[in-house]
Amino acid sequence: MRSHLLITANSQSPAMRSRKVFANAGILFGVLTLVVEGAIPLQAAEFKGDARIGHYSRQVEFKGAYLGQTAGETNNDEQVINLQLKASAEDLNDSGDRFIFDFRDKRDGFGKLERENLLLSNYERRQLRLAAYQRPWESNRTYFTVGRFSLPEANIIANDGAEFGYRTSRSSRYGAFAGQGAKDIIAPLYVDPDTRDISTTQFGAYYNYESKDTPEDSSYLTNAVAQAPTYDITDADSHLYYYQQGLFTFGGNHRIGSLVQFDFAPKSSLRRGYLSYYYQTERLRAGGYLNQTTTEDYLIKQVIQDVLVPSSVRTIDLDARYRLSSAMSVDVSASQGTRTVDGKVRTEYTAGLLFPRVLGDTSSTRLQVGTRQNFLSKDNFTKIAYDYWGATLSVGLSYTLSTEDYDDGTTNKRTIMMVDAGIFVLDDIRGALGYELESDSKVDASALFIMFGYKFGKSASSPRTRPARFEEM
Repeated sequence: MRSHLLITANSQSPAMRSRKVFANAGILFGVLTLVVEGAIPLQAAEFKGDARIGHYSRQVEFKGAYLGQTAGETNNDEQVINLQLKASAEDLNDSGDRFIFDFRDKRDGFGKLERENLLLSNYERRQLRLAAYQRPWESNRTYFTVGRFSLPEANIIANDGAEFGYRTSRSSRYGAFAGQGAKDIIAPLYVDPDTRDISTTQFGAYYNYESKDTPEDSSYLTNAVAQAPTYDITDADSHLYYYQQGLFTFGGNHRIGSLVQFDFAPKSSLRRGYLSYYYQTERLRAGGYLNQTTTEDYLIKQVIQDVLVPSSVRTIDLDARYRLSSAMSVDVSASQGTRTVDGKVRTEYTAGLLFPRVLGDTSSTRLQVGTRQNFLSKDNFTKIAYDYWGATLSVGLSYTLSTEDYDDGTTNKRTIMMVDAGIFVLDDIRGALGYELESDSKVDASALFIMFGYKFGKSASSPRTRPARFEEM
């Protein structure tokens, strides 16, 4: 029998929280209706969107005396159902105004066995992610959004309020926003929003530049100064921050990417940072990146087997792929990550061969070997993978075998098998399938993911019928 003890008590039943979500949705819809009522000939609007349903299940069984068994637990199972409906009504008037909508429902039949969630129970969260009336910047010099909307230009997940902006040229625009963060979206997924004392006020301004002349010569840059909560599990403070994200491709051979999130308050610190450069020709792709993560990033990804204190990590990664011939390419990579809290270092070196079109014109086979000095162990691993792309089906298969020698003298042998597939039925029905089987001396685990999606209106796009440029090398 399984039970659950959250770090924050559930002060309301799922039914009460669901009613609150729909009540908030009703308020937003009412406001938006007042804004557009009588001014929009809905019969002339173009409707489009997509609906998705996904199921994820994971079974984990601990071997021997291990984490979780002290509380009588031998398993760490998950069973999640995700629903999403995205829709828009576009070209509502001569300005191309549109109404956007995004609703999501996540139901977890078990919850999670984690340091923060020590026992298990059902968990459900329904979220109205988008419900906004928008005048698009693409076709107007002066643009705005009113309602609940996301704002990637300033790294805002959800804002109940308004955004106003002005486009000075075909590529450049300036904007400002203000509102309240949606509490049920700001709160981390497995934390009851009603137990979080969060300052939800959000405001800021941004500059955005976007140019898409050709796929080989395009640029994107956004700069913002804003105040908002962090959406982190361990941090409910409101932060004043600078946000920058850029991606530049030029000359057909060079690509530079960057991301900076720097906090001015409550204290000065680099929350996240990323900088990359890649050079590519018809025979070579080479480059690397620098990455600074936060303690929160480590905590979210940390598995039960990892007993280290969560820490921010600085990483440098270099990799290259060179085409020796039309039938073979070589891969090499090296990386080093350093934990800031204790100075522990993780280094990894890999080498591999890629064989395109061995089992079909749109396929590739990959062999890889590597060694890793992990934070707590020395690892050696071997991987073989196969990928196929087709008009109606894409499939990826991989098998990894690794040996981990820990500092305490123990050894762990691990095998991981993965299968993923994409299915294209006509142009508007899609599906995805993923399966992973993992076994080592501590746990046996298997995971299954299934998703189906239906696109309606003119939003359907053609399936990919050929591999990416460097996969077919």
